[in-house]
Amino acid sequence: MAVTEKYTTSTDPEKALPRADTGSTAVSQSLPFKAHTVASAKVLEALGGNVTKGLTEPEASKRKESYGPNRLKPPKRPSVLKIIARQVGNAMTLILIAAMAVSFGTMDWISGGVIAALVALNVSVGAYTEWQAEKTVANLESVGAPQATVVRTAEGSREATTKIIPVEDVVPGDIVLLKNGDIVPADGRILDGHCSNLECDEAFLTGESLPVAKQFEPIDEEDCPVGDRVCMVFSGSQVTKGRARVVITSTGMGTEIGKIAQALDSKATNKNTGFAAFWWKTKVVLGVAETTPLQIKLNKLAYFLLGWACIIAVIVVASTGFKNVPLSVATYAVAAAVSILPASLIAVVSLTLARASTDLASRNALVRRMDAIEALAGVENVCSDKTGTLTVGRMVVRKFWVPAVDWRANETAPVNTSRGQAYSFETGSDPFYPRGEIRADRTTIQAENTLDLKRPPVRSDTRDSDPDEREIEGQEEVIHVEDLEHNLRDMALCASLCNQATLSRPVDDGGWDANGDPTEVALQVAAHKLGHGKPFLTHAPKHSNRPDSIRSGHSNRPLVAGLRGHFEQIIEHPFDSTVKRMSIAYKFVPEDGQKAHVLCLLKGAVERVFERCVTVQDKPLDEERKKDIMVKVDALAAQGLRVLALCGKRLPAKMADDVKAMPRDAFEADFSFLGLAGIYDPPRKESPGAVADCLRAGITPRMLTGDHPATATAIALNIGILERAYGKDAVMTGQQFDALTEDEIDALPELPLVVARCAPETKVRMVDAIHRRGQSTVMTGDGVNDSPALKRADVGVGMGTGSDVAKQAARIVLSDDNFSTIIRAIRKGRSVFKNLAKFLLYLLSGNLAEIIVLMVGLAFKDENGQAVFPLSPVAALWINTLSAGPPALALGLEPTAVDAMDLPPTAFHQIFTLEFYMDLIFYGFLIGALSLVNFVIVLWGYFPGDLGVLCNEADTAICNPVFQARGTCFSTLVIILMIHALECKHFSKGLWQINLRDNKVLLWCAVVLCLATFPVVYIPTINNEVFLVGSLKWEWGIVFGMILVYLAATELYKWCKRIYARRHDRPPARGPSDKTLRMEPTIRPV
Repeated sequence: MAVTEKYTTSTDPEKALPRADTGSTAVSQSLPFKAHTVASAKVLEALGGNVTKGLTEPEASKRKESYGPNRLKPPKRPSVLKIIARQVGNAMTLILIAAMAVSFGTMDWISGGVIAALVALNVSVGAYTEWQAEKTVANLESVGAPQATVVRTAEGSREATTKIIPVEDVVPGDIVLLKNGDIVPADGRILDGHCSNLECDEAFLTGESLPVAKQFEPIDEEDCPVGDRVCMVFSGSQVTKGRARVVITSTGMGTEIGKIAQALDSKATNKNTGFAAFWWKTKVVLGVAETTPLQIKLNKLAYFLLGWACIIAVIVVASTGFKNVPLSVATYAVAAAVSILPASLIAVVSLTLARASTDLASRNALVRRMDAIEALAGVENVCSDKTGTLTVGRMVVRKFWVPAVDWRANETAPVNTSRGQAYSFETGSDPFYPRGEIRADRTTIQAENTLDLKRPPVRSDTRDSDPDEREIEGQEEVIHVEDLEHNLRDMALCASLCNQATLSRPVDDGGWDANGDPTEVALQVAAHKLGHGKPFLTHAPKHSNRPDSIRSGHSNRPLVAGLRGHFEQIIEHPFDSTVKRMSIAYKFVPEDGQKAHVLCLLKGAVERVFERCVTVQDKPLDEERKKDIMVKVDALAAQGLRVLALCGKRLPAKMADDVKAMPRDAFEADFSFLGLAGIYDPPRKESPGAVADCLRAGITPRMLTGDHPATATAIALNIGILERAYGKDAVMTGQQFDALTEDEIDALPELPLVVARCAPETKVRMVDAIHRRGQSTVMTGDGVNDSPALKRADVGVGMGTGSDVAKQAARIVLSDDNFSTIIRAIRKGRSVFKNLAKFLLYLLSGNLAEIIVLMVGLAFKDENGQAVFPLSPVAALWINTLSAGPPALALGLEPTAVDAMDLPPTAFHQIFTLEFYMDLIFYGFLIGALSLVNFVIVLWGYFPGDLGVLCNEADTAICNPVFQARGTCFSTLVIILMIHALECKHFSKGLWQINLRDNKVLLWCAVVLCLATFPVVYIPTINNEVFLVGSLKWEWGIVFGMILVYLAATELYKWCKRIYARRHDRPPARGPSDKTLRMEPTIRPV
């Protein structure tokens, strides 16, 4: 735990910063008050700094020695030895190692060698896949600024100098200069009188999609979220506009990003005490707690089978009376004990997960921990950030609203502020693509209506009209750039020219690029869609037949409809956070006799723009019209759109010089209101379908974002996370959620589906609250603020373009940052879970059949009173490894079931259900009994029942009947197991109802291993000295007879299961928060 010291309020630098941690990394620095709540002068005084001189070099060195370098503690590098130790420490692997030791101890070199090969395969496959995944993770040190500009005073000097130093040398109390494009080196307080239009991009920390405008005034609220502390700057954020001088308050692990990195090492606390705490620690050591569901299942299975293996070994040895135990009996005891263990299970699981990981990687999901795939199957919740995950992470214009009565082409529509005319902009997968359809809305924007972001509005009165009429009306709604209504054209001019953003054509078939403020980029894209791109307005046209002209083949026509001439900028008044508006003036240089004029444009926050407007077209902007417009502003804002007002005015060309010389306040007067622009960060086109698949699968999607509540609510409504009639507790702010105690959270009927203004601690509390309800969750995110919850969640899913901190904390990383990819991963996880159940049933039922044969065989005594084994130890090991492993692996490669996303999460919580145990017992006893019956038929039905002498050790003439019976038993067991592998493709459908060709690997395994039985029983030396079997002749008849009996019994059993299922069929149980019971699949299966 880091040591935290408090500053004193002394102005003496020697006393202002007491010595704290002296490690290699700064841990924490704190003031006796929160820096954002007090005036900057008080912060500066407490830190012993000087706004003009900064720190002296000796004092800076002393503070660096005291607090350490300004850097984050890097994550631990992946260690090959630790990864291998984790694989060896697996419960099943340890049991196999013990069995290997016993085999070598009894000088059973063949069995010991085979088991050793299995152990090596298990460990190597698991270690290699985990190492490959760990190598892809970047470290924390890549987040931050390489250099910082500080004010320092040299020793013995009175003059301060501005110098550039490595970011690691920044210390608390340093005065840092920030300008556009800089990366903030550490957390700091903005100084009074030293902030000019400062804006910072803090999306990586807060989730806010827009840059945050900063101020030097303190914030009254002490516990406000990080995103609302606008008088502070935070380490790792980028300055997008303006400049400022700040005093550093925290460095290294004491910064907000450092606190998040430190939280990655935290774990949920265990409240148990006494024996309960001891028992919990014991379960953790045994690997049946605080690990993934898959690992818990496998470890419990391993310990259960270990107990039975010990019992079986004792039973075998006890058959001799514990006197003069022959070496063959000891070997048989080891073989019997190993036979109950699915020796190839770990290898099969590792290879199955590795194959699933490869499939997901080809679909943009990189799996860092293999067992996370299976853990995805049973999750009940998906907690996701909004910005860049559910949304594209880029601002676009969704709505224009102009105070006009309609959208008449190439005319000026009369003023109408009570209704107005709204226009909807189409946005594709690339938000910067400067083309898209614009439609005139046929409905009025009202506060009670919710904007449908997925399709343009449709006129309600056409519902019952003729289809041909509807088609004509639909065509009339589309706005063509040549036929803009004059109010809309003026809006396009303002959006284009009152703007400094630029668009760039794609390179190498990539997406369009843009430079500038995100809001201005969105307006510029909208202007291009309206045919008024700034490059076409500000450049004089070249009178030549340009083959690449946007008016292909018509170079004599203007680049912009209705405009013959171009604009030349006169003056710009940039956006100022104090007045919240920007203004600019252009001189129009005409062609073909048009009249020159000065065009003045202004855009900004509605309330600040209204201060400068006096008219709407030629009508006065009176209080009634302002009230009408504010109703539209509120309606758009309630739909989650950021609303800007645009206005303009025209002046005579002779006033160009006067406009350039006049003060800003005088220039920004007497404007005419043009309209409103609604901007938002649109949802990804795949997000609604992905959310629908979540709900169809009984999974509750939740949005945890740092964005504004109205914006988050609007996006959640339109992608389906929220229902139209959502409850009062469905949407909360982070402050509201954090104000609740754990008991109050647990008392809520449902946890909130949307949490806005969400702090990192809020996300962790949400994950913990889900766990307290006995549910599991996925956390998807791309920002540093997501990292603690990513690690605390059952499966953390990071984004490829997100922060390195988030990638390091996640178990799965999405290279395409697409929320729908996580649904594909869940689908694949469910497929893997079902495949695990299939090959576990195959392996365990085969092991049970083998144990039945081996144990019942102890009752067959020869003349010396020694048991005659129905299977030799080598044959038993052959069946347990080569005959079981490849088909089990092939079952792990089964294609995804069609109904994988139609089942609730509870169907993927337990593999070992009552149905599984019934299947296991039925198949195990059936296969074992059929094999033993053939052994008995040969030995007592054909031969006189002579068991010979020492037939477990050598091939003698007297042992020929025993060897023939063994060969028959071995062949029956192996071939039936191959057919049984095909039957395990489905738990209730018969062999004739399933598609055997959809898994050719399994089909080939069954065929090849059936054929491999023939060399074993016919090749001399191998058959009589290694496997202790004889060559079969007429015995093949009863082998295939028992195969038919197996098929008949199995088909009858599955038929009974289907009848029972139909009679007791009921809809699958779903969670209380499931809102959609059945929807068509929207995501292509993996």
